[in-house]
Amino acid sequence: MVKRVISAIIGISVALALIFVSLYFPICIDIVLSLICCIAIFEFTKAIKTLQIYQLSITSMIFSLAYPMLLRFHINMELCYVYTAIMMAFMIFFHTKISFKDFAYTFSMTLIITISMSSILLMKELDGKHAIMYLVLALAVPWFADGGAYFAGVTLGKHKMCPNISPNKTIEGAIGGGIACIVATVGTALLFEKVFYANDITVNYVAVVILGCAGSVLSILGDLCFSVIKRSYAVKDYGEIIPGHGGILDRFDSVICFAPFLQLMVMYFPIIIK
Repeated sequence: MVKRVISAIIGISVALALIFVSLYFPICIDIVLSLICCIAIFEFTKAIKTLQIYQLSITSMIFSLAYPMLLRFHINMELCYVYTAIMMAFMIFFHTKISFKDFAYTFSMTLIITISMSSILLMKELDGKHAIMYLVLALAVPWFADGGAYFAGVTLGKHKMCPNISPNKTIEGAIGGGIACIVATVGTALLFEKVFYANDITVNYVAVVILGCAGSVLSILGDLCFSVIKRSYAVKDYGEIIPGHGGILDRFDSVICFAPFLQLMVMYFPIIIK
């Protein structure tokens, strides 16, 4: 647990430093997100044993690196088309080496991971004035849900939630994560409204509470989905880059599931109403 807490403190410090730097150099968010997506695809292809199929893995990592960086130029659909065409061509020309299963898993999850994570950048395009708030929410909501679930599960957990998928997850942990998630969401909104914006904006707290409730559920969903993949391939963690947590995918699995929902909220049920 000590290692996990230390890693969390370092991770939060790095995230806060990135947010501060991005106030002056907004492109830093694009660069860091591109690197995160690329590392995530590396970890995923390694987990499902397609990393050595370089036609699939290298192409997917290049796509995941390029997509967030080029999103600001609005050529995302064209890039998806080129990536799809190349991957399908590889499946045809290297059909003796590349199975449809390997192609389908690598291709589909590369799109899911990269496009979902890039929702954070799309919110910047939708409402650049409040981009930092959306970035903080995209990270804080699922991470507080994860952290709350972990500590509640360790201290109070008795009833297993999905023992065949994630043996350590408990119903008590899920409840604790939900409470932590709602508190963190409301707290983040208050912090921005009262401190950073000095009451120059009005936050829709109905939307904020909905976001917190949905975030707690979506963080569990994302975690369990990626746990199913690990179970299917007998992998404990996706990597070791974050001591006590595992790999980038182990830390961002809930963000991948939550970020697109936050984008939809920004588009159709705004958190900031003035």
